[in-house]
Amino acid sequence: MMREQKVKTGVLEEKEKKDIIAKKLYHTDEIKEIMNKVIKDYIEQVALMKDEEIGYDRGKWMAEFGYDSNEYTNSEEAYEIDIHSCAIILEQIRRFGRIWYDMKHQHHIFDSNK
Repeated sequence: MMREQKVKTGVLEEKEKKDIIAKKLYHTDEIKEIMNKVIKDYIEQVALMKDEEIGYDRGKWMAEFGYDSNEYTNSEEAYEIDIHSCAIILEQIRRFGRIWYDMKHQHHIFDSNK
């Protein structure tokens, strides 16, 4: 019985060590926090948007309009805008099977035959 407890304790200690290493190496706690914020934004804003509202090149839009001045570069507002962008991009993948990139200057996914 005592040997079994030592083996279980050793296995648990090894798992805890691996978890600590994974958290430090892969920043899993930080990634989970970001993903939770993306999920919250998705639920609160993006999930019920119409196709026409999300069928555009979000990256291009961000480059042109998202940060129209340097005042947002290091602010909480810039962070929230980026979280919203992630939610939109994930919904594009879910709905359309891909991220929309406006390579032909069509401005919107529905301006062509996909």
